[in-house]
Amino acid sequence: MLPYLRIRNTIILHLLFLIPAAYSGQTDRFDRQNEKTQKIAERFIKKHDIPGMAVSVSYMGDPIFSKGFGYADIKNKINADPDKTKFRIASITKMITALTLLKMAENNSLNIDNTPQYYLENLPKKKYDFTLRQLAGHLSGLKRNPGRERWDEANNFSEKDFYEVFGSEELEFSPGSDFLYSNYGFKLLGLVIEKKCGKPIDECQHEYVIRKLNMENTTIDEGKEYPDAAVFYHKNKGNNEVAPYMDCKFKYAQGCHFSTSEDLLKLGNAFLYPSQIFSSNNFINTAVKSQTLFSGAKTSYGMGVMTSHDFYGNYFFGHNGMENGARSLLRVYPKQKLTIAVLVNSEEASLEELVTEIMYNYIESLK
Repeated sequence: MLPYLRIRNTIILHLLFLIPAAYSGQTDRFDRQNEKTQKIAERFIKKHDIPGMAVSVSYMGDPIFSKGFGYADIKNKINADPDKTKFRIASITKMITALTLLKMAENNSLNIDNTPQYYLENLPKKKYDFTLRQLAGHLSGLKRNPGRERWDEANNFSEKDFYEVFGSEELEFSPGSDFLYSNYGFKLLGLVIEKKCGKPIDECQHEYVIRKLNMENTTIDEGKEYPDAAVFYHKNKGNNEVAPYMDCKFKYAQGCHFSTSEDLLKLGNAFLYPSQIFSSNNFINTAVKSQTLFSGAKTSYGMGVMTSHDFYGNYFFGHNGMENGARSLLRVYPKQKLTIAVLVNSEEASLEELVTEIMYNYIESLK
């Protein structure tokens, strides 16, 4: 072997040995916190009789804790797995939609300060105009859900229905004067994205966000059986029973996606390391920065992203969600470079206190 090849191969071997050592050191650093996280999570699912849960935490983009608790499927005794088990992520989908919209803006495919009518010629006009930015921040004045849309297996609400309803329903307030959380608004954003992307909303989300982040276990809920998908439950007379199915047609801009807790870490960490999607940090900053009402009051919501402080005063951003038989929560603590994703196959218990308690231990250890 030539000398320079011998030297090069020696260097490569040393690097290969260093990578797992560095990762191991990162994990070992949080041994005590990880033990506490496991106890907190076990206590939580026992207290609330939750069938299954996945919890994943990362620091500076590297996973430091990832574990499943309980069952993804009670009947068949299938354990929850943070790497494989697909849970419903519900409104965390709005983060994906917002990033898709902003990537298209970076590509000059659209302008977030244009009205939706600018792109959708057949969309009826309202008394007041509102922008894509306002839609993504729930400031448009559209109510939470459009009339005639159902949230069960009999849902057949279509794009045609949307246009009919949109033309007949009044705004709840003049845009920018108040905040009203609106799936309706994200449904409209989805139509704009589809028009400018030239594909169905889920394909646009994959092209601009999901594929770039290598979120291989993230997909839409089409009502068919998926490998490794959890069974979803609700309480009936104190017992966990399979939750009724909700038809997801025409809901993919606002929710109705499956993912794993480990995939959601990748989504959260894209906000810490935006070069995975964007050429400039400006668009991530736009997503996270709280929008402001005309009164000057901040809404604690950017574009598809909630912003807040936890019980201990630590700033975070992210999103939560709830669908039939499922709850989800994704938080990013930018100052500490910590991200946490929690998914459960039950809608019974809020996850906010659980996540705050878990993250407190990691944040304190970094001080």
